[in-house]
Amino acid sequence: MKKALYFRLKHNVPIILIVVAVIFGTGTALCQDVDSLVFEGYDALYRGDLKNALLKLEAAVKVDPENEFAHNQLGIVYAKKDRFNDAFNEFLRVIKLDNRNTFAQKWLGILYLRKGEMNKAFERFNEIILIDPENADAYYFLGAIYNFRHNQAKAIEYLKKARDAASQEADTHYRLAKAFHNVDMTTNALLEYQRTLKIKPSYTKAINEIGWIAYNQGDVETAISYWKKTLKMNNKNREAIFNLAKAYNEIALVAVKEGKKKEAIKYWKKTIIINPSNKAAKYYIKKYGKG
Repeated sequence: MKKALYFRLKHNVPIILIVVAVIFGTGTALCQDVDSLVFEGYDALYRGDLKNALLKLEAAVKVDPENEFAHNQLGIVYAKKDRFNDAFNEFLRVIKLDNRNTFAQKWLGILYLRKGEMNKAFERFNEIILIDPENADAYYFLGAIYNFRHNQAKAIEYLKKARDAASQEADTHYRLAKAFHNVDMTTNALLEYQRTLKIKPSYTKAINEIGWIAYNQGDVETAISYWKKTLKMNNKNREAIFNLAKAYNEIALVAVKEGKKKEAIKYWKKTIIINPSNKAAKYYIKKYGKG
């Protein structure tokens, strides 16, 4: 007491003001530290520096356990490091803080999908729709689940909603195209594949599917041109290699039936060029290539 009084008398500053200044000064500094940690962690995550992102974000949630954004970003870091249980717990913490946080709800649904727990994933994505009726991601995942369950009508319904909510997402158009394709609505499927490529011209899955539509309609040359287009983008694309090999082999077999052995061998050689291990092409070249 004498020391406190002496401090007041000597410096002419009331002790209570010193205490208030210390408390509020520390609080402000603490808040700034949390903001800095979160920002630095988010920036590190964006740059792919998972080590520093983990360090900063773990520190941030220790200082501020109720920081939803920090927990969400930490969950992403854990997921990227294959620490899926830790990621799940982070997103669950966010939901306990705010069950209307759709980002955390979405990631819980994704993690449930990863574990094969479709019903729980469905519940999470459906919850998002109740909170945000325009959430394209939720409609997308619900459509994908319906597609997995072979409920094509519902898959198309929800993927259409996803498309309408986010018409600039290539994945959404591709999924909708596949749903149409699965129920033989090829005109609709083709339109959605084309929309996919308009947004993302390098979407090789859509290119390959357009090739199949052409092939099944008897336009083999157009189909081949699409699959070649894929191989120009990625010469190791297994789907395009398989599709071209199938097309070349079938063209060759038709040529043999028509007595055009040289033409047939030409196409089997094309098969070997793109797929050196193709047994059918090797067999027929050996069989018909003598002389």
